Amino acid sequence: MIRHRVITSLRELAASLGTEVEGTHWHLFGSVARNDPNAADIDLMILCKSDEQADSLRRAIDPDAFALPLHLGLLTFDEAAEIEAVRVQRSLTIFP
Repeated sequence: MIRHRVITSLRELAASLGTEVEGTHWHLFGSVARNDPNAADIDLMILCKSDEQADSLRRAIDPDAFALPLHLGLLTFDEAAEIEAVRVQRSLTIFP
């Protein structure tokens, strides 16, 4: 149940950011993605088209706006591919 609420909140956030999120992919991983009832934080990785887009999102997203602490990772698609971040984290794509 916690996973559903967190995903809904994150999708609402993405929608509220409008064109700033164009072309991004949002990935949830960790305890919330596993739907652990004792999850202590939200692990979110956002893949961006550029460093500038990542910087813009870093400024726009308030990590304290959620019921659980938000651990936010912002990477370009190239950076994520280089370290195989999606595979390594076994993440769940939640946006788009």
